[in-house]
Parts: sequence; structure tokens; C-alpha cells
Amino acid sequence: MLIIVPVFLLCAMLIDFSRLKVAEKEAENAVKTGVRSTLSAFSRQLQAYGLYALRQDGEEERTQTKELFQHTVSENMSGSVAKGGFQLVDQRLEKDRSSITPMYTLANHTIMKKQILEEMKYRAPMIFALELADKFKKTGLASTLGQASRFSKNAVQIEGLLEERDRRLDQAWAAWSSIYNKAAAAHPFYQTQLSDLNELSGKVGIHTVDEVKQSLQSAKRDLDDLQSQVRKIDRNIRSLIEAGAGISAAAERLRETRAELKSQIADIGDKISDLNQLLEDVQKYVALLAMLKLKSSADLAEFKAMLKSFEDALAGAKSANDQLNDQLRSITAQQQSSSTSAMEAERAFEGIYMISRQELDEYGSQAAASIASFAGLEAQLGNVLLFDAGNYRNADQTLQSFWKLAQELFTRQGAKEAERNKNKAAVTTSKREQRNKAQPYLDQVTKAMGSCSLTGLTDPFKASYVTLQGDPSKGSTGLYQAYMSVNRQTDLAQPVPDIKLDDADKAGMSAMNLVSSIESVLADVRDEFYLDEFAVSKFNYRTFGLEKDMNGQVKVSNELSRPDSHALVNQELEYLLYGANSCLGNYSAAYAEMFVIRLAVGTAEALTEPHIQSLNLGSPLLVFLAAVAEGAVKAQMDMMKLVQGEAVPLSKKFGSAFSLTYKDYLRLFFLLHSRDKVLLSRMQALIELNTGVPLTQSTTYLSGTATTSVKLWFMPGVMKWVGASELYSCRVIGTRCYITKTGAMSY
Repeated sequence: MLIIVPVFLLCAMLIDFSRLKVAEKEAENAVKTGVRSTLSAFSRQLQAYGLYALRQDGEEERTQTKELFQHTVSENMSGSVAKGGFQLVDQRLEKDRSSITPMYTLANHTIMKKQILEEMKYRAPMIFALELADKFKKTGLASTLGQASRFSKNAVQIEGLLEERDRRLDQAWAAWSSIYNKAAAAHPFYQTQLSDLNELSGKVGIHTVDEVKQSLQSAKRDLDDLQSQVRKIDRNIRSLIEAGAGISAAAERLRETRAELKSQIADIGDKISDLNQLLEDVQKYVALLAMLKLKSSADLAEFKAMLKSFEDALAGAKSANDQLNDQLRSITAQQQSSSTSAMEAERAFEGIYMISRQELDEYGSQAAASIASFAGLEAQLGNVLLFDAGNYRNADQTLQSFWKLAQELFTRQGAKEAERNKNKAAVTTSKREQRNKAQPYLDQVTKAMGSCSLTGLTDPFKASYVTLQGDPSKGSTGLYQAYMSVNRQTDLAQPVPDIKLDDADKAGMSAMNLVSSIESVLADVRDEFYLDEFAVSKFNYRTFGLEKDMNGQVKVSNELSRPDSHALVNQELEYLLYGANSCLGNYSAAYAEMFVIRLAVGTAEALTEPHIQSLNLGSPLLVFLAAVAEGAVKAQMDMMKLVQGEAVPLSKKFGSAFSLTYKDYLRLFFLLHSRDKVLLSRMQALIELNTGVPLTQSTTYLSGTATTSVKLWFMPGVMKWVGASELYSCRVIGTRCYITKTGAMSY
């Protein structure tokens, strides 16, 4: 008995231990099966979009999910097997201790993107290769567009520098012309005045005004004395005559004395007259010399002010000219190092009128030398105290040197200015003609952008857009903002290019900026493309239902999402791209962008075969504007076909062999402006609008926990003691052992 009893106890314990291990494995499999079976009840509406999720947005759905889980787990328990036979394990589910927990929803961008990539990873690469990338890459159009974009940017930059250089040179020439005109007026004036001053200096000699005045006053005093003596003699003579004839001899002597005094008076009168004339000449001399000093100082100050304006303008011209020359050298180096042949339009850079830095430096130094020469004249006049013949010769030589320098520079630079401006008027006129040629077509595009197929005066899609985007006037938010908030994304900026169609310049640059990155974008297949292709395949667009196959039959969509039945009729892709809150806004943005793409293609084609007249005028911008005008005509004609669902040749060089439809261009725009977070949120909003299924309550991951129990056959107390040693995950209560298992699974 001592041997049999322990052996029996050991066997009993091993039997229950084996049963519990079987029960653990059975419970684990049952829980996993329950979770998997619960996930099989995915939403059929979402599955039409290739998405799998379990709806949990209502109490009924949550109850059904829990019941399905419990039922599946229970039916996979050994205790559910019909009675009547021997059962090694009679395990059963404890429903009150079982739960199913949904986790992670399709509202999460990461989860959503993962499912989209799984849906599209087989379809998208084929469509990409056949319908988009090959058409651009095999034809070489992507490379041509890249070249055209680079040419346009170079042309605008070069034209800006060229215009700045010419504007500053025009300012410098205007300033120098003013200096020359003043010099032309100053030269004869100073020449005459110096001659007069020289003549006066010869008359005046070394006399001064004070000296002459003193001499004059002395002569006048002598004259007064003589005249007084004459009057006294006259009185004496009268007295003698009255006294009688006996005094005739004395009277005669007085007459002789009077005659001598009269002679002296006449001499002094002549002297006074000469002194008056000398005084007048001295005063004129002094006034003329003072006037010349003041005038030359004032003129020099004015010349210096004019020279300052001239030098400022010339400095700006030098800076612009240096940048222009550097940029032209850089463009030439790029062309030489490029593996592709240069566009014919790039010959326009060769016809630009070039000016060396040395030439401008000489221009400035000669102008400064001319003014310096006049400054020498002013200094000579300022230092003169007594102007003599030597001073006159020096001043006259300086004056003639100033005038000669001014004349030579004006004549030489005038010829250069005429050569520089030779084609400017022709270029300006041609630019205006090309802009006027393109403008009517740009105006047509602007009008066409404002069209949207509405059945009445009110927008039938307004309610749908309010659901998607909210109503800003009421401060409400829509589904899009809600999904952005769920994913903690606050940047609502629209991924829309800055397209301006005001004039040919802005339209051309908008087109070139848009296609500048197309070559690099098409060279790489990214995850973003799969998202884009998912959108293109699952949603509708403007020409949906208008496109025809090769047999002329309208193409029918076989997508399970049924794009033809969606709330936003034929405008979903446009909404996904631009996010406007109206059909009009989204259609306009798509139309404008599509037009500039066609404009870019037409412009690039025109740049490969530019008009020889525009090439020879030395203005790259003119060549570009001429190409834009030609491209605008073609682009407008292409747009009329595209919005009718027709395919348009990618380029006239390849004919209809390579054509794109409205849908293809939308696919291209998704590539060019791909932004995952914005696009995913808009797709989530659209899917909820179309299906009525809130993705925030559409779970993609379940965690199920179930507690089962199995009856112990032998010695529950001993098994409870053994369980405490963690040999199995079972908790003994009474005669039953309770097992808790958790299973998790996602789509």
C-alpha cells in the first residue's frame, strides 16, 4: 500500500496535468479562431473600396461582435461536443468572463495607408508604366519640359539683369547728357568772361579800387584848389578893372596866371576822367573776378552732384552687368557640360549685347576726369588775386581741356549707346505683340475656369461639401478636419500650385514652374503613387462617363466602389486634389492646372523651333513670350477636347500614339502635389460620405480575451498547490480549473 498509493496519486496528478495542457492549447486556438471569425464580419461597404474594417459605431454592432466572438470560442470548446461519449477534456466557455476589444481604426493614417498599399501594390505599377511614365519618358518629353523650364528661368533671370543693366545705363547716360549740356553752355560763357577779365586785367594792371579812389580824391582836391584860385584871380581882375586903367599891367599878369591855372585844371580834369575810367575798369575787374569765382564754385558743386548721380547709376549698371556676364558664362558652361543637346531657343543668349567691366570703368573714369578738369579751373580762379596773362593762359587751357574731354566722351559714348539701344525698341514692340497675342486665350481660360455643371441656380452639392469641409460662416468643421485632428495634423494648407493667368509672363512662368520637377517625379515610384492611384481608381472625376474606348464605346467602370453613384457627381478627384468647398472651386483649379500643363508642352515645342526673328534680337524673354503665345493657342484647343473626355496627343511630334485624357492629367497632378496626410484625410471623409460608415469606429484590430474552465478529475487541492508553482496557467476554484487566454489579429 505504501508503494501503490503514491504511484496512484502521481498517475492521477499526471492525468489532470495532461488534461490541463490540452485544455490550454484548445483555449488558445479557440480564442484565436474567435477573433479571426469576428474579423470576417467586415463592412461590405468599405470592402468595395478594398478596405477591411469591422463596424463598431453602435451598440448593436458592438453586441453582435461580442456575441460572434463568444459563440465562435464556445463552439470550438470540447464541452460543446454532443454528450454520450467519453471526453478527455470537457472544457467550456465562461461568457461572463470573456470580452472582445476593438483597437486601431481606419481613421488612422498609418492603418489606412497600409491597407491601400496592399490593395494597390499589384495594379498600380502596371498602370503607372503603361499610362503615364512611359508616355513622358519614352518620348523624351519629360526631358524637353525640363529643358524648357530651365530655359524659361534663365531667360527671366537674364532679362531681369539685362533690363536692370540697361535701365541703370540709361540713367547714367541721362546724367552724363545733363553734364554735357551744362558743359556746352558753360564753355562759351567762361571763354568770353575769361577773355573780358584778361582784357580788364591789362587795363587795370596792379591798381586797386582803394588806390584809384585815393588818387581820384587827391585829384579832385587839387581841382578844387585850382578852381578856387581861378575864382580869386577873377575877383582881383574885376577889382583892378574897376580901379582904372593904371592897373592894366597887373591885370594882365593875373590873366596869364589864370590861363595857367585853367591849363592845369584841364589837365587835372583829364586825369580825373582817366581815374574815373580806371575806377570803373577796376570795379568791373573785381566784380567779374568775384563773379567767376562764385559761379565756378556753384557750377562745380552742380557738376559734382550730377557726377554723383552718374556714378551711382553707373555703379548699379556695373553690378547688374557683372551678374549678367557671370550668369551667361554659367549658362554656357551648363550647355557644354550637359549630356543632352541644347534647345534651339538657347541661341538667344548668344545675341545679347555684351559690355565688359573695363569698358564701364573707362566710361566712369573719363566722366570723372572731365569734372576734375573743371575743378582745376575753379581752383585756379579761386586762388587768383591779380589776374594776369599767365593766369589767363592757364585758365583757358584748363577750360578747353574740360570741354574737349566732355565732347570726346559724349561723342564716343553716344555711339555706344546708340548701338546698345539699336534693338531695344524692336524688342519692346515684339514683346507687346506676343503678350497681346496670348491674352485672348488666357482670358478664355479664365472664363472657362468658372464653369461647373449645375442643374439649377443653387448648388446641389452644397450639403455634401458642408459635410466634408464644414461651414466656415457658422464656424463648423467637417469630416476632413475631423480626420486631420484624429491624426494630429493641423496644417490645412492646400497643396495647390500658384497658377497666375493674368498675362503671358505669369502664365508662362506658372507653366514652367509646374513642370520643373516632372522629370524627377516620374523617375521614382513612391508609396505616394499607390495612394494616388487608389484615389483615381475608386472615385469619380469630371469626364467620368464621357471617355470612350478604341471602339468608340463609353468606358464602363467595374470598380466595386461604384463611382457613378457617389454623392459628389463627377468631382471627387478634383476635391481630393484641391480641397475647395464647391464644385466650382475644384473644377477651376483643375482646369487652370491642366491648361498650364498643356501650355508648358506647347511652349516647350515652340522653344525647340523658335522664330529666327526673335532669336536675332538678343532677348531670351522675347523668345520665351513668343513660345508662350504659340503654346497658349494650342493649349486652349486641347482643353476643349480634354473636358469632353477626348484624349489629346502628348506632343504634336508623336501624334496620337502617345495621348493622355483628363483622368491621366489628374493622375499626374496627384504625383506632382502628393501630400499623404491631406490626401488620406480627404479620402477618409469621402468614403464616410459615400458609405455612411464612420472610419473612426471602423476597427481593423481586435483583441479577444476568453476564460474557459475544465473539471479536474482527481485531487483539486493538490492541483491547486501544483498550479501555484506556475507549471500551468490555470487557476483552480473548487473542482474546476479556469484558463484565461488572449488572442489578437488585424486585417
